[in-house]
Amino acid sequence: MDQITPLTVTTDDVDQERDRPFNAYRFASSDNAKGIVAEAITSLLDHEQRVGLKRNKRRARDQVTFDLTVDAILSDLMHHHVVEYPAGIYVRRSNRILGTKSRYRPRAYSKKFPDILDLLAEPGLGYVLQDKAAPIAGTPRSTIIRPGMTLLAGMDDHGIGANDLDEHPHGETIILKRVKDRGDYWDEGGLEEYEDIPVTERYRRELDDINQWLASADLQYDPLGIPWPHTAFDIRDRRLRRVFTQARFDSGGRLFGGFWQRLRKHERRQGLRINGEKAVELDYGQMGPRILYGMAGHQPAAEDLYSMYGYGQHERGGIKKVMSAMIFAEERLERFPKDTRRLFRKGDKIGEVVDAIEAKHPLIKDYFHRGLGHDAQFIESNILVDVLLDLRAKGIVALPIHDAVMVPASEVSMAEEVMLRVFNAHTHVQGIVTVEAHEGDVPSLY
Repeated sequence: MDQITPLTVTTDDVDQERDRPFNAYRFASSDNAKGIVAEAITSLLDHEQRVGLKRNKRRARDQVTFDLTVDAILSDLMHHHVVEYPAGIYVRRSNRILGTKSRYRPRAYSKKFPDILDLLAEPGLGYVLQDKAAPIAGTPRSTIIRPGMTLLAGMDDHGIGANDLDEHPHGETIILKRVKDRGDYWDEGGLEEYEDIPVTERYRRELDDINQWLASADLQYDPLGIPWPHTAFDIRDRRLRRVFTQARFDSGGRLFGGFWQRLRKHERRQGLRINGEKAVELDYGQMGPRILYGMAGHQPAAEDLYSMYGYGQHERGGIKKVMSAMIFAEERLERFPKDTRRLFRKGDKIGEVVDAIEAKHPLIKDYFHRGLGHDAQFIESNILVDVLLDLRAKGIVALPIHDAVMVPASEVSMAEEVMLRVFNAHTHVQGIVTVEAHEGDVPSLY
């Protein structure tokens, strides 16, 4: 997979599961799950009266918020337990965050959330367990929650499974992230509030069409023969969101979400079925530099754009990552990007690698080290959205993974034709599409 990635390089397959954020859109959908939530609400109200926490009844609107919050917390914890996610759920309790109105946060995640969470965690009630998350420099301290014994007992009594829980479909799908503080190494760029404009409304309509198509798709997963550990997921988790960066709607725009993006590469390729057929992955090859050539108004050479004089096939993976970092960087690289030094020979120096890349690509030399990575990602994301919409119009289910799609095996040829045509329409450059290698195939150079 040849996606355009920023300076911090991460592996495609992450072995260690992390705590995940609280999903405040989860709710109890079956009578059994609703019964657990209703019983919990009654217990909480009785507890408040008994210990004198609440002398007067809540206003009707406040009670609705209370009920929604309890439902969301317990439903997300139940879902978390059912799918056997190995880590915890982290929540934010800061009044600075929860006390302000946001298009990204549902009603259940309000300034009353910490009080309701503490109530659920009361020892006499035992619905929730809370722990402080391990501190991370420069970030707000989070709380990790897990299901308590009372909730687990209720789940066991009622035989709660994934089908007893659901997710409200109205979460914001067009996400805008603010500009990161360059002086703060730990700043990951928070969410930026915005008012809708015609372009955001169009992005949302496009994504709604895609999400509705994926929600009704015939997707199956068979873990038989796939080595452990297996990734925990819910096959109904198909909702995509589009994340824009740099506080601009022409920056970034990648698609995130969908259970298939959580799966490790070998899990996707071995276990995923679309319409009963094996799901096959098609990747755009050399996408970053080819988009950059398009931005510069030039045609790239037909040869391998990552093949450099003085560097062999062993260093090719490192060349890809360094070139991607050069597209994002605003100043000339002075050290190897994270996790790339090991991809080169002991005596290789970053300055020499950068020189070799610039010598190989004189037509786009002036487009490196200008901070164009997010702009290139925007072009990449527009390409993927148009590919999905085109395939949808042809009745073909396609699952996006940044710069790749997975389609039924019988639709590979059509998907490849669409991907090449859309790439050329956006960049005016000939694209490359590679089909996943099967066992025994010769590995692709792209």
